[in-house]
Amino acid sequence: MRPTWVTVDLEAVAYNVAVFRDLVVPAEVCAVVKADGYGHGALPVAQAALGAGATWLAVALVEEAAALRGGGIDVPILLLSEPRQEEMAEVVMLGGVRPTVYTEAGIRAFATVADPEAPVHLKVDTGMHRVGVRPAEALTTARLVQDLGLCLEGVFTHCSVADVPDDPLTDRQVRRFDLALDDLASAGIRPAIVHMANTAATVSRPDTRRNLVRVGIGIYGVEPSTEVRPHCAPLGLRQAMAIRSQVTHLQTVGAGEGVGYGHQWVSGDETRLATVPMGYADGLPRRWGLVGEALVGGCRRPLRGVVSMDSLTVEVDDTVALGDEVILLGAQGDEMIGAVEVGEAIGLIPWEVLCSLNARPPRRYL
Repeated sequence: MRPTWVTVDLEAVAYNVAVFRDLVVPAEVCAVVKADGYGHGALPVAQAALGAGATWLAVALVEEAAALRGGGIDVPILLLSEPRQEEMAEVVMLGGVRPTVYTEAGIRAFATVADPEAPVHLKVDTGMHRVGVRPAEALTTARLVQDLGLCLEGVFTHCSVADVPDDPLTDRQVRRFDLALDDLASAGIRPAIVHMANTAATVSRPDTRRNLVRVGIGIYGVEPSTEVRPHCAPLGLRQAMAIRSQVTHLQTVGAGEGVGYGHQWVSGDETRLATVPMGYADGLPRRWGLVGEALVGGCRRPLRGVVSMDSLTVEVDDTVALGDEVILLGAQGDEMIGAVEVGEAIGLIPWEVLCSLNARPPRRYL
């Protein structure tokens, strides 16, 4: 078997969830486990999160909710976007899955197949401009939900720039959301659950927490951006994912030798190189090899040449031997390579770094 794998520390996930639980009390924590738990594995992450105090889960797709139900998860699951009309019957069959709604057609489709007083969550678009009703339309839409015999259990919105705490758009989103809630309250509509905060807003904007927070990247121990690092650092979040492999080949090349496709890196002096059996077929961006680093023997060592389909190359020294552990993401000794650092180096956000890893490197759970 190829010596390449991804480890997921479920104790770290549980720790991170407990940190957020204690931070936002009396609000509850909804753990976002869409995209297969951001590449960590949705079911084991969900189990760890619920064991640490999360009370809700959120996913993007009906199939993702079905996979959790199939794994024995029975807590409320929020679908973050409105399902297609033909999916509404499956949503009902899954039991306890809350669809997000924001169109008349979607609401009517769900009401046709759902039991009376089946709960839904109304999405309000306060500035993300992706999905949802405009704030001025919230009351009309909420009334339609009630007129069709459904329960408006929740109302929510999404912060689009909370990873930049000083951006004034978040203030405008809070005002727009509150005005929509005031409109509902004036008509006697007071949903039991109100939520707005994502990870970045949860740590930097207490006014967005309401009575539920949706924490995604934070439960995996990754800060959303360097701008919110001052808010995340005191929490001591633990990165749950590590990308691990081993040295499978060693060689020395002379000065002026190119490495990898296109010879985009050329040695200036005689250089010792280690080959590592992991590549872009595993989800590593090709550019990572030109700007990234790996941990070998507790030391940071530069990658050399673009990442190939099945391998990459690291500059090492004579202390490195065949079979030595190589860390592309995670900790080794006193050194740590974080998802934010990798993302900044290769022009990605940390979500992409985590989610781009596919199922080819197997997951091992700690």
